[in-house]
Amino acid sequence: MPLFFRKLHFLLLFLFLFQPIPAIYAMDGGDIIRSIKIVGNKRVESSTIHYYIKSKVGEPISQQRVRLDIEEIYSLGQFKDVRVETFPVAGGIEVLFKVEEILSIGEIRIAGDSQVDTVEVWRKIKDFLKQGETFHQHLLNETVTTITEYYREKGYFFAEITINTTPTKDNLVNLLVNIKRGDKVGIQKIRFVGNKRFTDKELRKQMETSEESWYSWLDESGIYKKDLLKLDTFRIEAYYQDHGYIKVRVLEPRIDINQKDKAIYIVVPVEEGPQFKIGKIDIKGNDNISEADIRKAIVSKASDVYNLSQIREDVLSVSELYSKEGYAYADVNPLAKEDTTTNTVDLSFEIDKGRKVYVGEISLIGNTRTRDNVIRREFRLKEGELFDSDKLKRSKQRLNNTRYFADVKVDTHRGKEKDLIDITATVAEQPTGSISVGAGFSSTENLIFNASISQDNFLGRGQKMVFSTNLSSLRSDFNLSFTDPRIFDSNILAGIDLFNTDTDFFSFRSRNRGGGIRFGKNISEYESIAVRYGLENVKVSGVDTALETSFLKNQNRTTSRIAPSYVYDSRDDFLNPSTGWRHVLKFDFAGSVLGGSDFLKAGYEVTYYRPVIGKLVGAIHAEASWADGYNDDDLPIFENYFMGGPSSLRGFTIRDVGPKDASGNPIGGSQSVLLNLELQYPFTKGFRGFLFYDQGNVFGDGASLQNTAGSIDFGKLRSSIGVGVRFISPFGPVGFAYGIKLDQKQGEKPAEFHFSAGSAF
Repeated sequence: MPLFFRKLHFLLLFLFLFQPIPAIYAMDGGDIIRSIKIVGNKRVESSTIHYYIKSKVGEPISQQRVRLDIEEIYSLGQFKDVRVETFPVAGGIEVLFKVEEILSIGEIRIAGDSQVDTVEVWRKIKDFLKQGETFHQHLLNETVTTITEYYREKGYFFAEITINTTPTKDNLVNLLVNIKRGDKVGIQKIRFVGNKRFTDKELRKQMETSEESWYSWLDESGIYKKDLLKLDTFRIEAYYQDHGYIKVRVLEPRIDINQKDKAIYIVVPVEEGPQFKIGKIDIKGNDNISEADIRKAIVSKASDVYNLSQIREDVLSVSELYSKEGYAYADVNPLAKEDTTTNTVDLSFEIDKGRKVYVGEISLIGNTRTRDNVIRREFRLKEGELFDSDKLKRSKQRLNNTRYFADVKVDTHRGKEKDLIDITATVAEQPTGSISVGAGFSSTENLIFNASISQDNFLGRGQKMVFSTNLSSLRSDFNLSFTDPRIFDSNILAGIDLFNTDTDFFSFRSRNRGGGIRFGKNISEYESIAVRYGLENVKVSGVDTALETSFLKNQNRTTSRIAPSYVYDSRDDFLNPSTGWRHVLKFDFAGSVLGGSDFLKAGYEVTYYRPVIGKLVGAIHAEASWADGYNDDDLPIFENYFMGGPSSLRGFTIRDVGPKDASGNPIGGSQSVLLNLELQYPFTKGFRGFLFYDQGNVFGDGASLQNTAGSIDFGKLRSSIGVGVRFISPFGPVGFAYGIKLDQKQGEKPAEFHFSAGSAF
């Protein structure tokens, strides 16, 4: 029951208890009650009221009991007045309860012009304006205020809201909410007064509140929000403080709403004060890390303009130094002493390193599928060892890079003992298995069909199993592989591959059947080595007998090779990297004591990511490959390098790049060079757009070397520019790119559209 009516209830009860009592009430055990009637109720059933009346027909009337009856009826919260009267009847009295019901809310309707967002208005008022609830005038006032505020946040400052009330014979009040939205009012101008150091334009850039623009209909810019403008004044103050103006005051903005012009004008008064610089910097309490190392971590220097944000960063950097040494709770307190005569601030970093902290309990939450050991083996910290914040960050990075989880949170909190810190890893599982079937079209391969069944976290053990097929007019590929990245929870990777591929390279057709086994090991946090043994049978066919040469001919060959490799990978995220390096050095040794064709292959690949401006990420990828036969054996044609397509030289197909046979078909080459430059923008975590510039070519022997050379020649590199997008789909990474040739040759298309499914370079 609302407070107002509770007070009213007790007031009426008080008046009832102390009013002159009719004679009949003064006689407990007096006249016999012959009937009890209830009048005045329209909405509340009489049976409900009777249930709460304890006076009974056939019993003597009792003053005390009647008082309790009135109190019980009031407790229902449905009545604003309850009175009792008695009338003599044959053999006793009739007791009459006269009640007056409180009005309740009946039907609620919202009316207005066709552009009124009725659904959103309902969401705003549904918590306090409900059908059947007790009607109060203040509810109407709250409704008007809430709806008005909602439309003001949308820019409709002259919205008119009225509520019509219509009482009914059932003690209900029907409500009609009328909304006249009116025209939107935007912020026409934001200007500052008192600012000398920074222009209005510079200060407006620090604000989230903005002036109305031609695209305001799209991003809702130019809307005045009181709370947001208040936050903007703090942002402006912080901007000044980061430039040495520590005495700055941003006063309450003045708001002028012009109804005629339908415009808002905002004036922000600023009192800048003098600019302060850093005087001297002292460091106190450092008895574990050298002062030179601490000063190296502190970016702020004497004579620099005082920058509050940078000082906060310096505090975090110094704290991080101690955290790496096991002092997880080190307290770094920057004390500032102002000198208004010289406008300088002396800084003193007072350090309380606290006690060394060791890792207590590592708890896992949220892994419903992935086994605990699969998560724990990615941790760089172990229970009982000295805490290290760098290792903690790396642990989270490694968990993200497993790609088993949509989200990973690693939190720390004090353990059971003062020198312990507990770690909790909260993960959100994501689907790691997929069944995909797709089709596409390529100007080179015509209709493309692909299907795959994969599980990256087989049985929650972190093992990967993949079966895939790709079918088109040029290829028919079937691949089956199984990989355990940490066999028996060790640092050893083991895997097995089986494949059957059939590819048309235009100048010849190659069918490869075989398999291989792989082993690898991490040799440091970012480095790993691996070795693979592969055995395959290759059938080369489709070569025009008139064009056969010593290396381009129809034949059956067996290759037996061992392929060692080295990888250094410090990328922060394997799917969407923004910083880090990736180096790959690989070799193939085939033939000799292994049997089969005698040839050697070597390749080096490097990729580098780094932030450029804001969210923009720059990426550089370069690759060089070389191959040759030995023991008087030529390099088999099917071991040649080819280039062109979404994962190499975009804007080109394999028909455009490298040596060709006498018919103009590509035959690949024994050497290749590739350079990719990208400027990427992550619109979301799983969606990136990019601009690219590519250069590359394949070099080697052939009937036609018109657009290439017999060996690497940087003057013969083909080049292209273009745009593209990459995103994470339910079936894995997907990319689209459109590349334009910068050196289009006769007979070539000016550009190519590419589709890819797989990771970026």
